[in-house]
Amino acid sequence: MDKKGKNSIQDTLLRILSGKKVLRHETLLERMEPFLSEKDSSEQKYSINRTLKKMIEDDIVVRHESSRSAFFSLTKRGKQKMRTTLFSSQQHLVPTVWDGYWRIVIVDIPDHKKKEQDALRYLLKKAQFIQIKNSLWISPYSLEHIMIEIRNDMGLHDEILIFVTNKLDTHTENILIQKFAEKAEKKEG
Repeated sequence: MDKKGKNSIQDTLLRILSGKKVLRHETLLERMEPFLSEKDSSEQKYSINRTLKKMIEDDIVVRHESSRSAFFSLTKRGKQKMRTTLFSSQQHLVPTVWDGYWRIVIVDIPDHKKKEQDALRYLLKKAQFIQIKNSLWISPYSLEHIMIEIRNDMGLHDEILIFVTNKLDTHTENILIQKFAEKAEKKEG
């Protein structure tokens, strides 16, 4: 199987495991079936199990053993990778049309947490937020629930504030609409 196939299996596993505390190995294999090609069943299971083994080695997934079954869950790194995959996907899991509300994220992470600053900046860009000021990011897309999860997973409860509003002055709103239109044009061009 080529590298793209392995990434595709990994992306699908990440999506299935997202939002779950743990998932039984057999259940995970069952939920993978609709996403797999018409290959031999044993070859598919081998590919999935090989991908899971690599994800464990890369600290993306953790395997929990019980006397009856194995269970899998995402690690902190796995949750971050899942979000990156979600934001990079051509198939959007959230609406990419404006619902009239702005999502505003205010970030105040101290300099001694440079790694967290960089990770958050990367995720905000992937989520199509635009940086308005040094610590102010904004998006018209319904991503506040994902940003809340990111804040909680990163343990940055006091450093990240999230607002959802439809109340901006006309001038500011026009500027933001123009910025997002320019960004969309660059993306298409």
